[in-house]
Amino acid sequence: MTYDSIVIGAGPAGITAAVHMKRSGLKVALFEKGRIGGLLRNANRVENYLGFPDGISGKELIAYFEDHLIKNQVPLIREEIVEIGGEEDAYVVKTAAASYTGATVVIATGTVAKQAGFPGEKELVGTTLFYEVADVPEEARHAIIVVVGGGDAAFDYALHLHRQGHFPTLVTRSEACCLPMLRVRAEEKGIPFLEHLDVLGVRGKGDGIEVQCANQTLQAHYVLIAVGREPYYPRITAYNRSGIHFAGDVHGSRFRQVHIAAGDALRIAMDITFSLLTPHAERHQRIR
Repeated sequence: MTYDSIVIGAGPAGITAAVHMKRSGLKVALFEKGRIGGLLRNANRVENYLGFPDGISGKELIAYFEDHLIKNQVPLIREEIVEIGGEEDAYVVKTAAASYTGATVVIATGTVAKQAGFPGEKELVGTTLFYEVADVPEEARHAIIVVVGGGDAAFDYALHLHRQGHFPTLVTRSEACCLPMLRVRAEEKGIPFLEHLDVLGVRGKGDGIEVQCANQTLQAHYVLIAVGREPYYPRITAYNRSGIHFAGDVHGSRFRQVHIAAGDALRIAMDITFSLLTPHAERHQRIR
């Protein structure tokens, strides 16, 4: 099947781009390998999204975004893109099961969490060690969870876990560096944070996990790592990349905000719409 634009990633950026182009009359497909929402899945509270002066949880905001997709009948294809290739004047986007052709491609794949790099980490991923707060098992109740990291994300994760009834402890190898209000809230909730404490390694112990630090050992049910993120890209083999656009957090900016991602994607979607729907002569005249 051939599309005017193929959007990869159903976070705030991808959803914004897909909805705008679909409303503008373009034939669009939105691809997502997992659950929609991007980093909003981890957000405890979004307090600077206009229209919600009292704030809104990431989960609730995702539900609104999903309603928007459904209302605008944006096709959501739940497959992972493994390669973006080229074929004359179009792009061929490949998944494990099929190939799709598009005149343009919007890459809104966001970021992936960085690994901490200490011994035992890789062996426990997905069982008692996670990188996204949304991946902590839903059936867990009143769990003791060590959050490794001292930035905004780590504190937000800890507050999120506390709200769910868990008992988080923050561990950071240097001084915590987060928004002052996040630190104040953590203190008000009685969430411990241990600064200047190096994690030397982790190992499974019974049904839980043991966190070995420089001068003490912490016992927990789970470990959540929040030590930074890096852009994630699908493999690109297309020689001509003029029709490939990058939107949102995939740029690698230190500022990961819903408004920024959505605004960036909207600008790109408008550019694509203009280029595909405006006759060449008129487009040239407007640009001049």
